[in-house]
Amino acid sequence: MKKLTAVFMVLVLTCTMFLAGCAGKNAQKEVNTDGQSVQAASEDGKLPEKFKIGVVIWSTVDDLGKASADMLNFASDVLGCEMVYNTDISSPETQITATENLIAAGCDAVAICNYSDDILPKIARICEENEVYFTLIWRSIADPEVKEIVESSEYYLGNTCEDEEEIGYRMGKTLYDKGSRNVGVITMEKGDTTADARDRGFDKACQELGMNRISEVRNNTLTAAETTKAVENFLASFPELDGIFITGGSNTILEGVIQALALHNKTGEVKVACVDFISDLDKYLEDGAIDAISGGHFVDPLFSYMLMVNKLAGTPLSDRCETMNLNFVNLTSPEDAVNYYQYVEGESFPYNEEEIRDMVKYFNPDMTIDKLKETAGSYSVDDVVARHSAQSQAGAETKE
Repeated sequence: MKKLTAVFMVLVLTCTMFLAGCAGKNAQKEVNTDGQSVQAASEDGKLPEKFKIGVVIWSTVDDLGKASADMLNFASDVLGCEMVYNTDISSPETQITATENLIAAGCDAVAICNYSDDILPKIARICEENEVYFTLIWRSIADPEVKEIVESSEYYLGNTCEDEEEIGYRMGKTLYDKGSRNVGVITMEKGDTTADARDRGFDKACQELGMNRISEVRNNTLTAAETTKAVENFLASFPELDGIFITGGSNTILEGVIQALALHNKTGEVKVACVDFISDLDKYLEDGAIDAISGGHFVDPLFSYMLMVNKLAGTPLSDRCETMNLNFVNLTSPEDAVNYYQYVEGESFPYNEEEIRDMVKYFNPDMTIDKLKETAGSYSVDDVVARHSAQSQAGAETKE
């Protein structure tokens, strides 16, 4: 019996030492009360645990959705996380179901591109009940009562958004500067906070500059063929139409507008301004099919993602929910589009592996919420060119 006990104790000791060794190689950092890391990062450059991050998004195959998913997948590959997407969201109600399904699939945190504020209190309750953190992407909360409810949840980490009203105003002013006075608008159904804000900005431009909003189409799921028909109705009913503003382009809507104007020999005569990039922008700008377009905000979800990853890694950047503000990239010439796709959304990402890790306090003890906000606020084509040109030059000097 004594021999058996001795053997058992040896086995226990051996297992304990083995597990301790494993934990030492890939353990989560301990964090002091002041938030400073006190343990070195894992040797393989990954986070201590493979966190599963869910995203509720309309699509991962259109230009904006795909570019965003590619950016998040790249960041997760760098950090050792797992991404799960749910695109089955044809209405606000289905967004709630999508969130529940992602939680059921084992997601540790969820990012949501919500259609309306109304669903957020319920999503907050669901996340609280399941102890799952959540953030918003491309969205801010407009309703004061909803905002108070959501921001009181300890599981709500914040949002990333753009100045949607300002970009609506800017697109309106661009149309005016290019000669438009009677504009048709293609937008989302009322209640979509982003489209509503862009609408307000455009209406402000109309009021200040003397443009007329002569007609509109509101639909969240227009196909290219449906959009073409809608524009043809504009042209038939309003021969004075000389401009079209699209609050959210995606592939199908903007392509439908371009096709309709080409079919009726109105390309260049009816000016087009749009939010959201699509493929072949340089060609469309050169041909006069598009006169101004804003986008480049595919990096938006990355900053909400960083709020979640830092929290899950045990190195939160803040003890309250935060808003990350991002700038649009504006294109008005073929040269603008060439530069954008060469430096921002081309073969490489606007943030490389080193920059991704630097946004995570687990790897970079000097990272703060203010620094992350500064990174988001600095985003532009010039910013990407400056950062990566400097890194390329430093690499070349090192080789020499």
